[in-house]
Amino acid sequence: MQYFISVFISAFLVFQIQPIISKIILPWFGGGASVWTTCMLFFQFFLLVGYLYAYILTKILRVKYQIAMHLACLLLSLFLLPINIADIQNIVISGSPTWAVLKVLFFSLGFPYLILSANTPLLQHWFTSETNGANPYRLYAISNVGAFLALISYPVVIEPFMPLDWQIKLWSTIYWLFVLMVGWIFYIVAKQNSHDRLSIDEQLISSKIHFSRLILWFMLSALGVILLVSTTNALTQNIPPVPFLWIVPLAIYLLTYVVAFSNIAIYVRNIWLPFFMLLSFVALLIYFIGGQFDIITQLLIYLLILLCGCMICHGELNSLKPKHGNTTLFYLMLSAGGVFGSFLVTFVAKSLFDEFLEFPLAIFGVLVLASASMWWNKQNRLTEAKSSGASVVAKNQLSILTIGTAVVALVWLFAFGKLNNQYQQYDIAKARNFYGILSVKDISEGKVNERRLIDGTTSHGSQSLPLSKSTVPLSYYRPGTGVQLVIEELSNDRPLQVGIIGLGVGALAAYGQLGDHYTFYELNPLVADFANRYFSYLGSTEADVDVRLGDARVTLQNELDLGDNNAFDLLIIDAFSGDLIPTHLMTQEAFLLYQQHIKAQGVMALHISNRHLSLLPVIMNHSKSLNMQVMLFETPGDGYEHDAQWVILTNNSLVTQSPKLMAMQTPIAKGQYQNVLWTDDYSSLLAILKVLN
Repeated sequence: MQYFISVFISAFLVFQIQPIISKIILPWFGGGASVWTTCMLFFQFFLLVGYLYAYILTKILRVKYQIAMHLACLLLSLFLLPINIADIQNIVISGSPTWAVLKVLFFSLGFPYLILSANTPLLQHWFTSETNGANPYRLYAISNVGAFLALISYPVVIEPFMPLDWQIKLWSTIYWLFVLMVGWIFYIVAKQNSHDRLSIDEQLISSKIHFSRLILWFMLSALGVILLVSTTNALTQNIPPVPFLWIVPLAIYLLTYVVAFSNIAIYVRNIWLPFFMLLSFVALLIYFIGGQFDIITQLLIYLLILLCGCMICHGELNSLKPKHGNTTLFYLMLSAGGVFGSFLVTFVAKSLFDEFLEFPLAIFGVLVLASASMWWNKQNRLTEAKSSGASVVAKNQLSILTIGTAVVALVWLFAFGKLNNQYQQYDIAKARNFYGILSVKDISEGKVNERRLIDGTTSHGSQSLPLSKSTVPLSYYRPGTGVQLVIEELSNDRPLQVGIIGLGVGALAAYGQLGDHYTFYELNPLVADFANRYFSYLGSTEADVDVRLGDARVTLQNELDLGDNNAFDLLIIDAFSGDLIPTHLMTQEAFLLYQQHIKAQGVMALHISNRHLSLLPVIMNHSKSLNMQVMLFETPGDGYEHDAQWVILTNNSLVTQSPKLMAMQTPIAKGQYQNVLWTDDYSSLLAILKVLN
C-alpha cells in the first residue's frame, strides 16, 4: 500500500505545480500560447532527467543505497522550494523569451521537480524487486490517476478559491509533508528488502530489448506529446491561453495513458483507427477554417482528435511494452520521446516552419506510426505462433488494417497539400516567432481589394490597395466606429497624447494630427516590422509616433515605477492574442494601472470585437471599481467589413454628454450584463461565452 500512496501523491504534486507556476509567469511573457509550450518542454525535460537519474541509480547501487541517495536528495530539495511568488519574481529575466521562461522555471523549481519526477520509476523498480517480479504497471496507472486528478482539481477546487501566492504556499507545504511520509515509507522498504529479491530483479532487468522496439517506444511517446502541445496551441489560436485550456488537453493525454495501460481492453484497433481516419479529414476543416466554428464546437473537435490520436499512440505503446522488467528503461525511453516531442514543437517547428504545420504533421504521424507499430506486432506474432489458425486470422486482419491505414495516410497528405496551397495563394509575407505566426495577404475578390495582417487565423488590420492612394483605416478602425468617434471628439480643441496597447498595422495612427503624440505598446517585434514594411499608416501620419516593444503591462508598470505616468488623454487597449485581448491585460489590477496613466478627464477605449466571447461583463465590473462611466459602440459590418465593438470608460463630460456620441452609442440596459470579476489570480471564460449568455 505504501507504494501506491507514495506514487499517487508524487504524481499529484508533479502535475499540480504545472498550471500554478505557468499561470504565474504567463503575464511576464505576454500571455501567449508559446509560454505554455515552453513550460511543457521544461516539464518534459526534467521528467526525463528524473527518469534518467532513477535509471542510473538502479544500475549502480543496491536498493538500500538507492533509497538513502534518493531520500538525501528529497531532503535537499526542501531548501530549494518556491515558498511564495516573490521567490520567483526575484529571478532576473534576460535573453530571448523561450530561454527566459526556461531560466525562471529552472531557478524556481528545477531541483525539486527533478527529484519528485524520479520518485515514480524508482518505486516501480523497488516494487518489482520486493514482490518477486510482480507487474509494476498498476503503479504506473496509479501515478497517471494522481496526475489526472491534480489537473482536473486545479480549475475546480484550487484556482477559483485561492490566490496564486497561497497556491504556491500550499503546494510547498504538501511537498514537505510528502517528504516526511516518503522517509517513513523508505525506511520500511529498506528494512524489508532482501538480497534474493534484488537478484531476481536484476535477472529480470537483464532481458534484451530489440532496437526497433526502443525506437517505436521513443517515437510513439514523442508523437503523443507533439499532438498534445500542437492541439493546445491550435485551441489558443482563437481563444486566449488560460489554465483551463492547458489542463483539459493534458488531462485527456494522461487519461489515455491510464486507460491504455489498465487491464480494461478499451483500445481496440479495429474501432479506434477507422474512427481516427475519419477525424483526420475533419481535422483538415478545423485547421483551415476553424475560426468559422463557435468555441464549443472547436473545443470538442480538437479534444476528440487529441483523445483518439493519443489513445492510438498509447495503446500501441501498451502493446509494445516489456512484459517483465526493464521498466526503468521503458519509462526512460517514454520520457526521452516526450522531451523530443516538446523540443520539436518549441524550437524546431518555429525554426523550420513559417506555418503552424506541427498539428497536421502530428495527424499524419499518428497514421504512419500506427502502421509501423502494427507491422511490428504482426512480425512478432509470426515468430511466436506460426501454426495457430487463430493467429493466422488475426495476422490477416492486422495486415488489412495496416495497409488501409497507410493508404489513408497518403490520401490525407495529398488532400492537405492541395488545401494548403490554395490557402497560401494570397500570401506576400509570412514569419513565425515565439509570439505566433504572422502573414500578410493581398486579397482581391469582388469588392475587396486590400492588404491584411493575419495573426494565426485572425485579421489584425488592413489597408486598401494600392497603399499609396489611401490611408483611411479599414475594418475595426474605420470611420464611424467607436474609437474614431472618440478621437474626433477629443481632437476638437487640443493636441492629444494617445497611448495604444497593440500596434497591428498601425491603422489608428492615421487619425493623428499635427501636435499629437501616439505611443504604441507592442509585444511582438514582428508586428512592428510588418507594420512598417508592408503598410503605410505609420509613415503617412502627421502625428509623432513612438513604438515601444515589450509587454504593455510590464512596460507601463516600469514607467510608473520610474515616475512617468504618461498622462494620456486617450488610452486604447487593442492588443489581441488570436481573437481576444490577453487575460492579464483585462484584470482588475491591469485596469487600476491603466487609470494611473490617463489624465483625470482621460478616456480608456477598449476594442472587444469577438465572435465567441463577450468582454463587456468584465469591463462593466471594472468600471464600478474605477468609478468610471461606460459607453458602448457597436458598428455592424456591411458584408465586407467586420462588425466592430468598442467600449469607452471615462468621466469626461465632453465625451459622455457629446450629442454625437450619445446618438451613436449602443444602449446598455440596466442589468443586461452580469458582472464578471477578473483578477490576476482568477479569470474564467465560461461566464463570457456568447453561446451560454
